[in-house]
Amino acid sequence: MHKAALSLERNIVDRVTNADNTAPEARVEKMFEYGYRKSNYGPDELVTDAHGNPISVVDAMLSPEAAATMETTTPHLCYYSPRIPGNTGSAIRLCAVTGTILHLVEPLGFNLRDTKLRRAGLDYHDMAHVVLHPDFDNLVESMPESRIIAFTAHATKLYTDVEYKPTDILLFGPEPGNIPDPTDIMFGPHVAEQVRLPMRPSLRSLNLTNCASIAIYEAWRQLGFKGGQ
Repeated sequence: MHKAALSLERNIVDRVTNADNTAPEARVEKMFEYGYRKSNYGPDELVTDAHGNPISVVDAMLSPEAAATMETTTPHLCYYSPRIPGNTGSAIRLCAVTGTILHLVEPLGFNLRDTKLRRAGLDYHDMAHVVLHPDFDNLVESMPESRIIAFTAHATKLYTDVEYKPTDILLFGPEPGNIPDPTDIMFGPHVAEQVRLPMRPSLRSLNLTNCASIAIYEAWRQLGFKGGQ
């Protein structure tokens, strides 16, 4: 009986010792890829709170109601049905550093917990600038006093010919550029006007978030870069 107990104890110690010896490397190998948490590793969360604890992506976001009443120093940015997670990750960071609210209108072409979003280095404070809408009508209904300005290559007016307001919504359609703009969204009655960025002819369109960055910074410039330094 004593030998059996001793043998069992040794087995337990061996397992614990082996686990302790290999656990750090094993955990890093299992959890991370190129320094970022793998999308298939649980708990599968995108962001952490101020104390480093993983939290739900949705819990970190603004509600449409909160976004509608929040005072901003730049216009709002809206991505209608974005499909490339890296672009959205870059847009989230853009909005965090400029104080802009980003509205994402479903359907999205990716999961909000996508690894490529993680590679933008997002945290709780970044996601606190993001609002998720189930459809475009929800956006329009939640911000009835806002002027929607659609950015499209089919417009004739330049984006610099607009006097921007913090309550405006700058609307961008889905990427990539070879997908036709959804005309019911980009040219619908809820859109106050359409504008475009000038480009050399016969060249591919700019990256979505590059376009959004140009637009947001022009609007922020007009508004005196309020809140920046």
